[in-house]
Amino acid sequence: MRTFVLMTLFAALMLAVPARAELGIGGYARAGQSGVPLRIFGPDADGTTPPFQEMSGPTFGARDTQWASYEPNEQLLYISDYYGQAIRVYPAFRSGDVAPLRVLRSAYLGQSQANAPIFAHGELAAIAINCCIRTWPLDAEGDDVLPKRTIPWVGTNPETQLNSPASLVYLPDTDEYAVVDFEPGTNASRIVFHARTASGNVPPTRMITGNGVGGAVAIAYDRLNRRLFMLGRSTLADQSLIGRVAVFPDSASGAAVPLYTIAGALTRLNRPAGHYFIGIAHDPYRRRIMVSSAAPSSSSEGHRMIVFDEDAAYNAEPLRDLGGEWLSPGNLGRPFSVPPWDTIRRNGFD
Repeated sequence: MRTFVLMTLFAALMLAVPARAELGIGGYARAGQSGVPLRIFGPDADGTTPPFQEMSGPTFGARDTQWASYEPNEQLLYISDYYGQAIRVYPAFRSGDVAPLRVLRSAYLGQSQANAPIFAHGELAAIAINCCIRTWPLDAEGDDVLPKRTIPWVGTNPETQLNSPASLVYLPDTDEYAVVDFEPGTNASRIVFHARTASGNVPPTRMITGNGVGGAVAIAYDRLNRRLFMLGRSTLADQSLIGRVAVFPDSASGAAVPLYTIAGALTRLNRPAGHYFIGIAHDPYRRRIMVSSAAPSSSSEGHRMIVFDEDAAYNAEPLRDLGGEWLSPGNLGRPFSVPPWDTIRRNGFD
């Protein structure tokens, strides 16, 4: 009964809310769930405001919407469907049971994590098989497409320093990929950079190491101001989490010290025991930072997406704090951004 009431309310609000959307998030299924929708919220969403847009259903097809990215030139969403072992591409400004425009399945992709469409080079990068960075043609589809390049796992290719990469971003000005990773043996956090054009057993172009990236969970990139935002956490004795966002210039290397951090009680980044941080994204359209944290796997009530001004620093209060089951009925995913609908060429989307 509760699910019926929620979805009836959602359908009514879909008709009433103006056509604008910015804050996107998906998730992955808990035991017994067949899939998790991808949802996008309006610019002023706060608290338990419902989403403006939702993609889900049998034609939509994605089992896991945890990792999604928006490509602005094509106005498409690229979803790494981890459990479906595919990257599915959708029109960004549609709702409902939307069919993918193309699907990339490959033995070389496996269970894919974060992806980065790179329109300027006609390429799509992804963390593949939980271990490697692989690059395909941007328009790749089907079951037998070979990657153009592979930067492989450190276990068999020790020069690459890729142990357990996550949270891939692309830096256009330096033509590099960057991932959160963990040093073999010590499990110390670090940010590992590789040239986009690299392939094979090649060393990183650089790494950020040391206390500044301690407890790293995810990274985001602000191209205009050339800043990296690193989401990190530390765990207290009672298993509660102290969260922080460390900000680095995109030229940082070695044991770099952050320019500043966002941390403290007012930030609402500190989370109770049993919760965990998921991801961070930079919104270039509204100039904001978005952080997602998830409730224990048995509940959606404690899910959070906390939104800051991009220049927030130290013990700054967030602009928005979205929470609850509207974020995801399953486990929570990584945030991403799409432009407001009133700032794009609509192409019939409205």
